[in-house]
Amino acid sequence: MSGPESTGDVAVGVLARVGELLAGLSAADVAALADGRARLVVAPVTPPRDVPDRPVGPTTSAPSGVDLAAASATLDTFVHRRDGTAYLTPWAMRDLRALAAGLGLRGVAGLRKAELVERLVDRTIGFRAASAAVRAR
Repeated sequence: MSGPESTGDVAVGVLARVGELLAGLSAADVAALADGRARLVVAPVTPPRDVPDRPVGPTTSAPSGVDLAAASATLDTFVHRRDGTAYLTPWAMRDLRALAAGLGLRGVAGLRKAELVERLVDRTIGFRAASAAVRAR
């Protein structure tokens, strides 16, 4: 089926998923969405590990299983540095280093956790904020 009917079916399916997501959020999260202080993000879902036709090759996850692509996409949604800091602070050091490597950061092996989080936030959110400030001039 193609045309408006299939598009309508897809839209109904997407709205059903969004409704399920919103139903699972806390009142504070829903309020943050309504006020524009939070955003919904589309992130790819990793298939289960027992899928036989899984492609073989480089992986985008850290040794502990953190999906680096999803983490990078999540960081892309943050507007403020403090949000990125709050997101990354609970992470294990090896995951932070894996994310840093995925983002092309070098010289992070000797950094303390707080310094590494700050460098990651600067590389992602800080870079966007600085670029936006320059464009606004």
